[in-house]
Amino acid sequence: MVTKTRDGNAEGVKSFFWIVDLAIHVSLWLLLASVLSVLADLAAARALWPDDPVGGMQELLHYYLSETTDPGLAARAADAAYWGWFGWTGVDASARAWEAGVLPSHGLGSYLRPAFTGATREALVVAMVGVKLFGVRIAMLAMTVPQFVLAIVVAVADGLVARHVRRAQGGHESATRYHHAKRFLTFGVIPLTAVIWLVAPVPIPIWLLFWPVSIMIVMAVWNMAKYFKKYT
Repeated sequence: MVTKTRDGNAEGVKSFFWIVDLAIHVSLWLLLASVLSVLADLAAARALWPDDPVGGMQELLHYYLSETTDPGLAARAADAAYWGWFGWTGVDASARAWEAGVLPSHGLGSYLRPAFTGATREALVVAMVGVKLFGVRIAMLAMTVPQFVLAIVVAVADGLVARHVRRAQGGHESATRYHHAKRFLTFGVIPLTAVIWLVAPVPIPIWLLFWPVSIMIVMAVWNMAKYFKKYT
């Protein structure tokens, strides 16, 4: 009895703080995606632009900035992502100090000097540009949310109408299709699309991502609404 009470209390607390729980999960997911993005950028810089890795990354960043409908928001997102990686950690300040020739040559500060010379410095600059690119793509993904929400609302409304018609006609269905559609949406389309968009170090037109994904999401949500609950 004590165990059940504790479990019930834990579930109650979790449901009460669901926003905090969601924020933690989203933050961890974004951190993981940013790490994967930087690793992919470093690999692509070596493979695709061996002669000028930094220039290749900068061109990719400019491509996405030119594709966004709100460059100001994208720039602010890029700066926020950059600060999250290199601002508060002091790496940006150390890089500026190295460029000005004031980075200490003795003591703890001297250990940072190798990071700003040779191939290591090139990789660091690629990572810096890559983090800004990650921020821009986060902003572009956020700007598509209203369109996705509108498509989902229409799919839910039409799916519920279809469910009501089937129920009025005496249809008997299980929730199997609902669960399949839910798994397809939550473990397939949404995370896979987000990872590809945020991580892939190649130019991807936003329309090429939006239309196919919108169709798949609408189909999944429509099926979830139509087979929302088993009824007899």
